[in-house]
Amino acid sequence: MKHILTIVLTAALVLLSACSAPQNEERKIDLDALAEELLESGIFEEELNPADGEIAEKLYGIDDAVSFQLYVGSGATASELALLEFETEEDAKAALSLAQARVDAQAESFAAYLPGEVKKLEDAVVDQHGRYVVVCVSEGDAGPILSNYFQGG
Repeated sequence: MKHILTIVLTAALVLLSACSAPQNEERKIDLDALAEELLESGIFEEELNPADGEIAEKLYGIDDAVSFQLYVGSGATASELALLEFETEEDAKAALSLAQARVDAQAESFAAYLPGEVKKLEDAVVDQHGRYVVVCVSEGDAGPILSNYFQGG
């Protein structure tokens, strides 16, 4: 009887482990949904508009993204949202330094004509999450929304 119970339990464990997803498999992030949620959250003090891919590549110097969504304001504020997806984590890591350079250049530029925006740029989110890079320059806190997408919370 114990032998049969052991076999049944072992078979159940094998079936359960076969049905579970691999732990190290990276989640696919819906950048459209993330952008929409961030843009509608109230963290930006002005409406941001999508920029086309050519402008995005020019502003960031990044031309190897699988997906690149850039939203910019009128220029009256430093508000900006960039969501990028790459083929590999290595590509994302290389792009992260270019994204940080963009934010640093903006801080230098805004210091000359809208110094009140510099703090927002200094506090900007410029993060890599696996194959993704996020830049969020906003008045509000993007952290909880980003955590929901990237940590699955």
